[in-house]
Amino acid sequence: MKNKDKLEQDFLELSVDGADIAIDLLTESELLRDIPVAGLIYKLGKTLSSIPDVIFLHKVGEFIKTINEKTTENQRVAFTEELKKDKEKRDKLYNAIFLKIDKFDDMYKSNLFAKIFSCFITNKIRKEEFSALSSALNSAPIEDLKTFSTSYWKDRNRFIRSTCGLSKKNYGSLLSTCLVSIDLNSKAQSLGRGLSSLMLYDLDFMITELGCLYAYVAEDFKAYFSLVKELARSNQRNKEKMYVFETPSSCEKLRLEVQQKIPPNK
Repeated sequence: MKNKDKLEQDFLELSVDGADIAIDLLTESELLRDIPVAGLIYKLGKTLSSIPDVIFLHKVGEFIKTINEKTTENQRVAFTEELKKDKEKRDKLYNAIFLKIDKFDDMYKSNLFAKIFSCFITNKIRKEEFSALSSALNSAPIEDLKTFSTSYWKDRNRFIRSTCGLSKKNYGSLLSTCLVSIDLNSKAQSLGRGLSSLMLYDLDFMITELGCLYAYVAEDFKAYFSLVKELARSNQRNKEKMYVFETPSSCEKLRLEVQQKIPPNK
């Protein structure tokens, strides 16, 4: 049986090609080439001294690759130029990005994070939602996050017309992500029963607006939601609404795309 040092060396050697690709993406990225921390990562990629270093570099490479797929060069350059106006803000943002990537416990989370960041770059979501969605990735297992987004679209593909609202599924593992919340009123028959009686009932979970955003972004349906304009938000009916979502029941194109990607019987 190979000893630990030999196994690690074999892993590092097998990872060289992937690391080189990540380094190339990093140095060519319009978003990152002028960021000081990017230079440190470039040096890290040249040494490949440990397995954690290699894994981190691969996660960065996956992040950049997905960003390049989801945005245009003009969008990335425009975002970069805007950030250059405030160096402190820029450095703080990118330091936070790399810290989040380093903490991801699954490679696919880098892909999801890039999708979220792409929406921020293209002004599809606000900074507050970017931060909240990014934090959600570190707050739940990747399999639970995948189940949430696919279940969301299966439900709407079948019978649920609304974007937010009650769900019969158990999303207890996602409460810390704020993608869902608990509806404490739905199971209480009267105020006299008190909180202790609520334990006798199954909890009902509410999908939040943030949860809707995550489902649309994660499954690549970001074209079907938009920010509510300030003028429209001042309307009493839309006072609490930040985003407008199209649904498969209201948009034939979206319905066909959802059915193609996530068949109801899958």
